[in-house]
Amino acid sequence: MKPVLGALSLVIAGSLTGCGYLMGDDGFFRDRGSDYQVARVEPRMSVPEGLDSKPIGDMLPVPGTIADGSGEKFVVPRPEPIPITVGSSYYSLQQDGGRIWLQSQDSQADTWPLVRQFLSDYRVGPAAANAELGEAETEWLDFASRADNSLVRRLVPAVGEGRRTRGRDHRFLIRVEPGQSGTSEVHAVHMTRSSGGEYSEWPQRSENPNLERTLLAELESYLNQLQETGATSLAEQDREPVSFQASLSQDGAGNPVLNLQTDFNRGWSLVGSALARADLPVADINRSAGVYYIDADAVARAEQAERGFFSRMLRRSPRPQADGERLQVRLTQTGQQVAVSVDRSIDSAADPDQARELLTRIRDNLN
Repeated sequence: MKPVLGALSLVIAGSLTGCGYLMGDDGFFRDRGSDYQVARVEPRMSVPEGLDSKPIGDMLPVPGTIADGSGEKFVVPRPEPIPITVGSSYYSLQQDGGRIWLQSQDSQADTWPLVRQFLSDYRVGPAAANAELGEAETEWLDFASRADNSLVRRLVPAVGEGRRTRGRDHRFLIRVEPGQSGTSEVHAVHMTRSSGGEYSEWPQRSENPNLERTLLAELESYLNQLQETGATSLAEQDREPVSFQASLSQDGAGNPVLNLQTDFNRGWSLVGSALARADLPVADINRSAGVYYIDADAVARAEQAERGFFSRMLRRSPRPQADGERLQVRLTQTGQQVAVSVDRSIDSAADPDQARELLTRIRDNLN
């Protein structure tokens, strides 16, 4: 025991002595805080004759003139429409966060019959269909009893582990909405219930997102095969005549407004289709806010030679159009009708002459 204690004493003593070696006045880690007091002033370095000195510039120079943007409101540019390049799919799945949809390069009117054809070819009967809205509700599907159906066989693995298929019914709501620049978007909502149950109210989001994605992926594959094989589409069929009232009037502030005697969903679909038929490019959409963004500059440049609609609008405008400015076609549900107005921003109405001509063109292309 004594040899061990002796060894420890030597180690401790050596450690204490080592502190002076490391931290003392002559140590490696000595305090250098007072070194400036004994520092010497060296003469300025001079460049020998015949040599040039080049000053060292700032590695991160600050610009001499900086524009003050405090007086202007910065507008974030909106994304450009998805371009179609050689080798890319005409129909493609898109996802933004938790949202997923099928992007179609066809208009809503041309995509809707293909969705109906998809359900027909897979022998899935629609319980309800509305061509004006572009909506189809499938019948209730019992996956266990419809195992011979090819679409059901593809859907079953997406139910997920631990979830039973027997004793459950499933159905889908498929909706075709207008997109940007003559395109369309196909959305789907899934819901389930106990077999023979009475629950029939559609949820806001799919109860099983995996089944929603699988259905859209199968629809994407189906439509791309139709596109590649050149199969005859039903775009010119299954188009029901639109029956509703539309009137152009003024609101309380004297701004023109187009009143549609319909609900918001149907009005949104009708206005989107009318914009496409009127060759008015939709730069962006915001369905939750009920807004179509119309790129007025693009239309003006395209129709300037023939003195078209937007050319007249620009000439009548009390001020020139700003580069990249967009008009907002806004839909607002008011009671049993939808009011369609034209704004420059959420708090600024468009020029009355511009708005009236645009709303007139929409009205004339509703049917």
